[in-house]
Amino acid sequence: MVLLVALVLWLSIDYHRGLVQQLHEKQVSLDEEAALMLPAVSALHDQDIATVQRYIDHACAYMQETVSPGHHIVVRRGQMILQAQTHHRASEAMADAVQKAGNVRDRTGMVGGRVILVGTQKSDDGNIQVYVSEFTTNVQRAARTKLIARSVEMGMLGFLLTAIINLILLRLVTHPVTLLVTTVRQIADGHLGTTPPALNTLEFDFLSNEIKKMSEKLALADQNRRFQMEKARKIQHHLLPVSEQLNGIGIHHIHMPAEDVGGDFFDVLSHDERIAICIGDVTGHGVPAAMGAGMLKILFEQSMVDWSDPAQALIRINRRFGQVTLDGDFATMFMGILNRFSGQLVYASAGHETGYLLTPNGQFSELKTTGLLLGVDPDATCDVITTMVQPGDRIVLLTDGLIEAMSPSGQALGRDRVQKTLMATYGLPVAQQAHALVDLVQTHQDTDHQQDDITIVMVDV
Repeated sequence: MVLLVALVLWLSIDYHRGLVQQLHEKQVSLDEEAALMLPAVSALHDQDIATVQRYIDHACAYMQETVSPGHHIVVRRGQMILQAQTHHRASEAMADAVQKAGNVRDRTGMVGGRVILVGTQKSDDGNIQVYVSEFTTNVQRAARTKLIARSVEMGMLGFLLTAIINLILLRLVTHPVTLLVTTVRQIADGHLGTTPPALNTLEFDFLSNEIKKMSEKLALADQNRRFQMEKARKIQHHLLPVSEQLNGIGIHHIHMPAEDVGGDFFDVLSHDERIAICIGDVTGHGVPAAMGAGMLKILFEQSMVDWSDPAQALIRINRRFGQVTLDGDFATMFMGILNRFSGQLVYASAGHETGYLLTPNGQFSELKTTGLLLGVDPDATCDVITTMVQPGDRIVLLTDGLIEAMSPSGQALGRDRVQKTLMATYGLPVAQQAHALVDLVQTHQDTDHQQDDITIVMVDV
């Protein structure tokens, strides 16, 4: 397309330049004709006027029939003006216009609304001067026919060359570039290890080999990353309580990180009839959040020294968490101590998502937060709440990844739907009720990728 546009522009410029050139050549030709006539007119100086007039008429008629249809000749002999009479253009106005045009720089003038071009030559003594004129329209018409024919020929040749060049570019450039771009896009879409085909030019084949090397290196790096992430996933899973042991004491959990590893964690410690339950959520997800979750697990175990006050334990954890994490790292944590012998539940919550206490009669109460997030203020305090539970009650703890799960249209799941599902499924065994929440969030998200870590912990009292 670019070549065709360039060709059209070139032909247009060449056409206009050709017209100017033809006018210039005609100017030179008229000067030469006047120069050739001057000796003849000078030689007839001693002849009568009729003889000179016949010569002028004969010369003009010959030129008009063979070369210039708008030809006109004017001769000045002293004060006498003679002009060709053969074509009926002779007039005083014509003679004046021709003489004036012969004395200006561009040798052009106007007569009868038409532009004339004049060539002239005069004798050394200035007594005789010959003027030869032609209408520029006649010159342009003849030149236009010739130039259009040349433009058509050049255009056809240019179009043919353009087509050939485009075919060459298509084969040597466009097709290889398309293949390379397709390969690069496949690599960008995650198809690491994809290699482009061998190409038929040295330069593109070199580029193809470099893309192949890049793709292979990316595939190897991704394989190593996946291996490391799988190892990290196993380590994080190993840090969680053993499911079989928890099931034996009526506790069920589901841990669903958004990536290979995540920032959600929970832990359970038991001592006599008491069970310490902890669930936390470090901001973000992925490896950084997983490292924060691992530190919180250690801090949780270290804080359970007296098994008396979860609020004081959270205060100690908060102070230490701020010392070992970066500025801007925050976490939420719920910690509760359940005495199954007395039925007492003592808990504290540092900005964690609301939990629930379900009763066999279909009622539920909320286990709300009692303090600031961890990492906000090292001197933050936290309240403790004591409540009584009965056999058959169920404690439900969640992270906000469940509540804030987004649908394809951008709508959050919300607490209301979670609460309705909990009440509708309370009669189910603890594992089935937990999976009912998973089904709820997966249906809500449809095919969208999980945006945040999700953890569910349920405890049968």
